Amino acid sequence: MPLFQETSSISPTPPPARYRAVDPLAVVSVVIGGLSILTALSWWLAAIPLAGIGLGLRSRRRILDAPDVLTGLWLAKLGIWLSAVLWLAGAGWLMSTGVREVPFGYQHIKYETLQPDPAHPAQPIPRTALDMQDKKVFVQGYMQSRRQQTHIKEFILCPSTGNCPFCTPTPKPTEMIRVILGGDMETNYTTHLIGVAGRFQVNPGDPSGIPYGIEADILR
Repeated sequence: MPLFQETSSISPTPPPARYRAVDPLAVVSVVIGGLSILTALSWWLAAIPLAGIGLGLRSRRRILDAPDVLTGLWLAKLGIWLSAVLWLAGAGWLMSTGVREVPFGYQHIKYETLQPDPAHPAQPIPRTALDMQDKKVFVQGYMQSRRQQTHIKEFILCPSTGNCPFCTPTPKPTEMIRVILGGDMETNYTTHLIGVAGRFQVNPGDPSGIPYGIEADILR
């Protein structure tokens, strides 16, 4: 009988690690989360962070329901937080910009409120416009092209430039506002978006055919 007996020192082989795929929704939520910074450009782009949050939440649920198949929970959380933070940052920027651009004491109006109601064709000037008579308003738009390029005291403001094939070449009378600069104010022609603040006037019988006007005291 041998003095020494060899014992087996070989331990059992551990089972191979099971492969888990990264949930593609988690990756997409992070990408969309980064694009959420575009919210600062327009309120309409707030749909981007909403999509990022929705995809992140859905990915989180998928991973928790199948942890042995899917991974990437931290990516899903990153997409949710990135979308939410950039959404709030963009909304804050838009609100602060709106406050800065509208002068204090002036009401911000849009061209939609100046258009006649199709349901009342006999009323060319809507009540929403008549109610703004002599009120201090602020409106944005584009100068209608004209021959005079400098030292302008009076011009027509329109909702679009009208210089592209997709724009209305001849705006309707209710889409035009005659702007008269008060005092020593004058300006030069520009194709950029401008803002005008002043006292709003409504005159349906104006000989020029333009019922709206602004006696401007602020031009931006």
